[in-house]
Amino acid sequence: MAENHPVGYQWVMEARERGAKIIHVDPRYTRTSATADIWVPFRAGTDILFLGGIVNYAITHNKIFRDYVVNYTNAPVILREDMLDPEVNEGVWSGWDEAAKKYDPETWLYEGSGSKKDAGGQTPGHQDAGGGHGKDRGGEAANEQQYHSDLTLEHPRCVYQVMKRHFARYTPEFIEEHAGVPKEQFLKVAETFCNASGPNKTAAICYAVGFTQHSKGVQIIRTAAILQLLLGNIGRPGGGILALRGHASIQGSTDIPTLYDILPGYLPMPFYEQGANDYKSYLKKHTSSAGVWSNFGKFSTSLLKAWYGDAATKENDYCFDLLPRVTGDHSHFGYWLDMQDGKVEGLFIMGQNPAVGASNSGLQRTAMSKLKWLGRRPRGEQRQVKVREKAEQPA
Repeated sequence: MAENHPVGYQWVMEARERGAKIIHVDPRYTRTSATADIWVPFRAGTDILFLGGIVNYAITHNKIFRDYVVNYTNAPVILREDMLDPEVNEGVWSGWDEAAKKYDPETWLYEGSGSKKDAGGQTPGHQDAGGGHGKDRGGEAANEQQYHSDLTLEHPRCVYQVMKRHFARYTPEFIEEHAGVPKEQFLKVAETFCNASGPNKTAAICYAVGFTQHSKGVQIIRTAAILQLLLGNIGRPGGGILALRGHASIQGSTDIPTLYDILPGYLPMPFYEQGANDYKSYLKKHTSSAGVWSNFGKFSTSLLKAWYGDAATKENDYCFDLLPRVTGDHSHFGYWLDMQDGKVEGLFIMGQNPAVGASNSGLQRTAMSKLKWLGRRPRGEQRQVKVREKAEQPA
């Protein structure tokens, strides 16, 4: 953060001058490490273990902000009887489809919610499949929606107890063995961070691509979110989980957006689905019953009206049919894997070198060797074109 986000880091330094503690967890020693109260080098790729260890510490040492957890999270809500966790289900959660290599989240729903599958046997989008987006909380919200909950957090199938069993494996000894962080140092970090909790204190987690650019990056950030919710550090001043993003690259790709699976405003691209390609089905899949995404229809309609103007009317679904459909994995590595499998015949490369420019350059080199043709415009040629065009402009 000190190196790549110096303007934001000045506030971290001011907080330190007022008594805040800075903990830097990074295999490398950087300028951030030099200004931190605690620097924790650990083995790359063990982020979930380290965060899981702090989750386990917060639970076992009674460091959670209990009033917050009971009233503002889904921790008290009881899960269905057919939900099985990995401890009793041979290492996987219930709903695993070995043939399809993916989970059916039906059994993960709350007790009292009933089946979420539609008439065609399909499970709806993640907004309605369980918690999240401001709905399905514990406490009063759970009772209002007729979900069964235990405000004492003692029921063996409440979310809190399931989570407690899951994270029990992440002991300080386990962290030392697998993450390479000495037990004494880990305990110092866990105690320091967990003490910034409760009615009068908060703590923030700042992360960058060291979190996101793992194959399990989503799960790393999810673990950080679990920790912050247990400590009551979400939605409160000085708390949160802050992504330090590159505004001209990562942030820009989601805001413009250039990613294949989202529209501006983080609206999902419509996927081609047999018998469900109309606007009504799209809205049903992505609209939640409460929270910001309860306005999903307004967001998407506004975007379509902005693009198609007066031609977008209610009668023609605001020209929704004009949007292209996603038919598969069109992500960066998705098309390199297709290239490796011989599904891509040719490639144009402009202003980059995939042979050295990604996290698996060996794969990309072998994939390019499978191509029938390759078109590349060298950077030198680009510069020559710009110089020539400039010279031909009138004075």
